[in-house]
Amino acid sequence: MTRSQTIGLILGPVLFLLILLLPSDLSSSARLALALTALTVIFWTFEPVPISYTAIFVLTLFPLLAILPFETAFQGFSGKAVWLVFAGMALSLGITETPLGARLAQYVIGRVDRYGQLVFGLNVLGVAMALLIPSAVVRVLILMPMVVSLLKTLGEAPGSRVSAGLVLSLTCATYYSGTGILTASVPNLVILGVLESRDISVYWSMWAYYLFPVIGLLRVGLLYGLIWLLFRPARQPDFSIPRTIADVPVRITCAEKKVLGILIAGVVMWTTDAMHGIHPVYIGLGLVLLCYLPGWGPLPFDAIKKVNFPLLIFISSIFAIGHALEQSGINRALASAFIPYLQTLETPVAQLALMACLAVPFDFLMDTAAVGGVLAPFLLDLGPQFGLSPLPIALSLAIGTGVVFIPYQSAPFIVAYGFRYARMGQFVLVMSLISALTLAVLLPLTLLYWRVIGFI
Repeated sequence: MTRSQTIGLILGPVLFLLILLLPSDLSSSARLALALTALTVIFWTFEPVPISYTAIFVLTLFPLLAILPFETAFQGFSGKAVWLVFAGMALSLGITETPLGARLAQYVIGRVDRYGQLVFGLNVLGVAMALLIPSAVVRVLILMPMVVSLLKTLGEAPGSRVSAGLVLSLTCATYYSGTGILTASVPNLVILGVLESRDISVYWSMWAYYLFPVIGLLRVGLLYGLIWLLFRPARQPDFSIPRTIADVPVRITCAEKKVLGILIAGVVMWTTDAMHGIHPVYIGLGLVLLCYLPGWGPLPFDAIKKVNFPLLIFISSIFAIGHALEQSGINRALASAFIPYLQTLETPVAQLALMACLAVPFDFLMDTAAVGGVLAPFLLDLGPQFGLSPLPIALSLAIGTGVVFIPYQSAPFIVAYGFRYARMGQFVLVMSLISALTLAVLLPLTLLYWRVIGFI
């Protein structure tokens, strides 16, 4: 057991006992839910035991200790998010189980000769995909197999500087830039729904105008600098492709053509979901049926065994934690504790900054989309008391819901971590730094930008 695993094994139970035993106004059920959540988060972060084991452990304890009914605790398995992840993983096997992945990797390698170019290109690709595909999970599931094939072609081991740099460039760029694009983040759409329920219209271009310059582009620029500083390799990777060129057929195979056609169809359908109204999960599952169709599909059905099923347990347990904290009253207690601090602030800039920061503790306790749904009505109702317009409040909240520090806080990072080409510590380091910079630098810059253009 490593030193970090030992720390987690000690810290988790200690924190669990402290929350249970220290005096508090919370009910016994709320304290127990919070204590179990703290234990789970520590174990997921330091991994003294496998993540999936911790996930099934907390799923079992919630109904056993009467914190949640069994049906509510395991409700995540019937949710669309879990099955979208399953569909994406099943489709990604089409890239890794055929020569297509290696072929795509060689295509990329043949057009770059420096590590910095590759990192920059992946950041740009991440932003471009955020503009095209609404679901961050889908974006990661489409792109990660290509990155893994690229790393295998380069001969990079999991956890190396190059592996971490490429994985984190793509994942962080496509996730964090999504806050500045109305259709690229589920929390954005949830907040939009709350606004529209109050007859407040927000257009795609308006959202981009107020958020994308700083929270989108500038944040990705900072991310590129962080990746370059933290994961710059001691030597340049070998871009000559000497190892796998002989293993890839000269001509593209029939299976590769089918996989490519299925993936292109998926991108087209996911990109145009606002037109046809079909939920991404139905598109994904339909494509899985095509991919594994007996007699025609490019993959045999047995290949589906290679899907990372423990990852689905992990995601379901995150939803269960959110339900437990909501039903036990933790969320209401946090929100009510916030009002006195807001009343002490006199300027709109300070009030909006605090509203954005309010989402951060909630981001640790539930899915970020749920954070938008819980806090948006509460903050919009408070706005008139402080002379704040609804749209700046909503956009400030969107910034807060896009601040995540640990992979378990957001499904796209969970999916990317599931490929195991970057270590948990590497994820946490980059995510924590970019999130801290967002709160300390980019949030004030955004509010200053709003002040300059007369938005607030």
